[in-house]
Amino acid sequence: MAATRAGVTGRYLAAVRDDTGQPTAYLPPCGKRYPGATRRPLRWPGPGSALTGAPPDTRTPSRLLPGWHTLRRSVPSGGAFHPNEIYLAWAGSPDLAAGVYHYDPPHHCLELLRPGSPAARLDRLLGVAAAPRHALLLTHRPWKNTSKYGAFGYRLGIVDSGVLLAQLLTSPVDATPRLDLDPALAGELLGLDAELEATYAAIEFPAYADVPGTPLASGGPPPATGLDHDRLGHDAAHPSAVALHRARYDRPADADPPSADRLPADGGPARRLPADRLPVGPAAGRALDLPPARPLDLVAAAARRASAANLGPGLTAGQVADILACAAGRASSPALAALARQPLYPEIWCLARAVDGIPADAYRYQPHHHRLVPTGPPGAADDAAAYPHRVDRRMVTRGATLYLVHAGSRPVDQLSPASFHRLHLLAGVALHLAGLAATATGAASRALGGLTADAVAARLGLPDGASPLTQLLVGTPAPRPGALAAHLTEGNPHG
Repeated sequence: MAATRAGVTGRYLAAVRDDTGQPTAYLPPCGKRYPGATRRPLRWPGPGSALTGAPPDTRTPSRLLPGWHTLRRSVPSGGAFHPNEIYLAWAGSPDLAAGVYHYDPPHHCLELLRPGSPAARLDRLLGVAAAPRHALLLTHRPWKNTSKYGAFGYRLGIVDSGVLLAQLLTSPVDATPRLDLDPALAGELLGLDAELEATYAAIEFPAYADVPGTPLASGGPPPATGLDHDRLGHDAAHPSAVALHRARYDRPADADPPSADRLPADGGPARRLPADRLPVGPAAGRALDLPPARPLDLVAAAARRASAANLGPGLTAGQVADILACAAGRASSPALAALARQPLYPEIWCLARAVDGIPADAYRYQPHHHRLVPTGPPGAADDAAAYPHRVDRRMVTRGATLYLVHAGSRPVDQLSPASFHRLHLLAGVALHLAGLAATATGAASRALGGLTADAVAARLGLPDGASPLTQLLVGTPAPRPGALAAHLTEGNPHG
């Protein structure tokens, strides 16, 4: 079975490599709503909040489609499609009745899907709890960006899911992430079809109010709207992406959920090589000890984070040190630190081009020693094929590029679907931590999901079997010539 599932992953990645076409037009993202549900408005927390940036009376016109007005969001997303939904299983409190709710970001409100206590259902999904608890349930709409990104959209959407998970875990709330969920039990609780929307994580946190005894109402939620484009995307999706998704989420309804935060046993854990056994380049004797990492306020950084349309020079070794340490899990949240200890958490490589205090070279970051070890082949030069877009080639020379790399005991295309999903989810966590850290240090950043893996691997001097997953360009803030600065906006090609 493990070999068969690994074959599913390999066929999907082959389809991504072969899918070089660019769409002539694509569907705009549609938000999900439950029109028949009771709606509970929430207080607007202000611009740059953890989930949304501004109320609907401050809409910003998109530069992408004429007349398309959308809501600013502080959570980044590939192509600004935001393929995730958030549900709340609430135990009850004086200001909000117990039940299962859906969060509607554009209107910043909760939609009541099922009244009553969700405790029994959460016990089945997450394991029996000794104390009352609430839970956020995070779902992924895998076909929301298909019309724009083709086969690659599925991989990009998983990274997006990790970004949202990291954003939520920057909160100081005492939260515990749970990544191993039975898809059937989660779908039963939320009334979802995993083919169009699958639950990938839960965040549980303690409930301090009395829990009502009324059980959760039977039956599912009211009918939802906003999934028509998802269905069209599913019909147009590459068969290998659909097969990979089904291999990850098709499980018997009576299956026992795996232990919390451990890899499923079907493919075995993909162990990373110890840091002192990873191959390095001929300059390994010139390891560079970085300045001590400073504590960073990621919550405040989330209010200011935006995707850079241009980068300037002037990045310092201290800023790079802070960003690397944060991306590797040295963050203020214990939950984020726990995710960084996951077996599939990616390695971090850095390609320094113009950083004060760091010679231009390719490096592997050693988080336990907080140092950079040179890995680049001597005389190596950037391959233009690695950056096919003109804006990318201009920006990469301004500071440094961080690469999240899978360097496990098996190559990416041999991972089980569950491990492949976990790997990219954690890559999204690390990517977002790096972006927030860049903002907190006064730097600017831009994430790039698409890359030419072979060209990047050669430039970094990666060991055989290691694969770059995604990247973050980092430099200093700089205006884009000939254009106004653009905030992160759903539908904004520069956000």
